[in-house]
Amino acid sequence: MTDFLQIKGLTGELKVSHKKGPFGLTLSTRELVVQKPHMNYYILFEHIVSVVPCESVRMDRRAMAAARVARGELAFGSIAAGSRYYAVYAQEVVVHHRGGIHRTGPMEFRMPIYKRLVEELARYGGLTVI
Repeated sequence: MTDFLQIKGLTGELKVSHKKGPFGLTLSTRELVVQKPHMNYYILFEHIVSVVPCESVRMDRRAMAAARVARGELAFGSIAAGSRYYAVYAQEVVVHHRGGIHRTGPMEFRMPIYKRLVEELARYGGLTVI
């Protein structure tokens, strides 16, 4: 038995799927699915506020926001290229775990994302690269 849950009800057409170590990312033409052991997070593109680079998964949120403002970057509906680690901000997420499925409010995910996946996310998510 695998620790990863099977993706159920993927919205849109599957474009890219990648699993490495303790997490996986699946991208369709309409949503991003972040997979962790025993839990999947479904994020529709319309609920993604921004995808911004960060130094690592431990970078302080205030420092990242200040850096975005200093560079004059837009936060809503934008994606910035140039870093291996990204912070994905979503206003609504559907969480699927072994106990069931439920919706949650705003969430932030910090993770390494391969360049190809970031490019596909920008393309299908209608995000602007800045």
